Amino acid sequence: MLFLARLGAPVRGFLEFLGDQAHLVLRTLRHALLLRMDQLAVVGGQTKLQVRFTGLDALWLVSGTALLLGAVTLIQAFSQLSGLGAENYIGTLMVLIILRELGPLLTAVLVIGRSATAIAAELGAMQLNGEVDALATHGVNPYQYLLLPRWLGVLVSVFALVVCFDALALGGGFLVAKLKYGVTFGFYMDSVRQALSNRDFAATLLKVVLFSGAITFHACHFGLRIRRSQTEIPQAVTKTVVSALVAVFCLDGLIAALLYF
Repeated sequence: MLFLARLGAPVRGFLEFLGDQAHLVLRTLRHALLLRMDQLAVVGGQTKLQVRFTGLDALWLVSGTALLLGAVTLIQAFSQLSGLGAENYIGTLMVLIILRELGPLLTAVLVIGRSATAIAAELGAMQLNGEVDALATHGVNPYQYLLLPRWLGVLVSVFALVVCFDALALGGGFLVAKLKYGVTFGFYMDSVRQALSNRDFAATLLKVVLFSGAITFHACHFGLRIRRSQTEIPQAVTKTVVSALVAVFCLDGLIAALLYF
């Protein structure tokens, strides 16, 4: 019986974690539908702050990563496919490697490293200082004021960053293709368009929605669980990063299996 108890403890903990995540999501959605017109300005202001931090402040990091990744992808492809007409597969390579997989995935990883950690630390500090309880005492709904703006801000930011990442990665790939084979911009974009499908757009949008939700609510979960001391904040940040990364990679694999298998 002791062995079964030890075996079942991780499973029980995982199910409790999933239940808490579902609780946060459903309560946030429910309270979002209960917003009054006079509350929209406050929620909108908090959402703009989150978009600025998660999206605008991360733009240079995402842009540099995307340019390098697009260029390196085609450099490696040309080195392995030299003499086999590599220029004919440029569009397929960029769509398969960048647009389908690495664009949304690396964007999510960068957002986890910058924003999820900040959200967990911020909410943890607010919890320790009693600010969350103070908001509720003064009639301010924490789900509307704390969770909803962060979710919306991360959602908008991830979408915009994925678009920027894909565009700049394609630009980096074009520079390599132009220098290596003298490929024209028209030929390059036609090759990419022919390789793209509606399924790729659907997969990207689905990843944006699910990734942003996983990032935000994992951070909120661990941040709001802090109760006793400041030493819990770095632990919550570490748990947020690990948990969100696992969730993002699992969701990515699940979406790929559902749409492309």
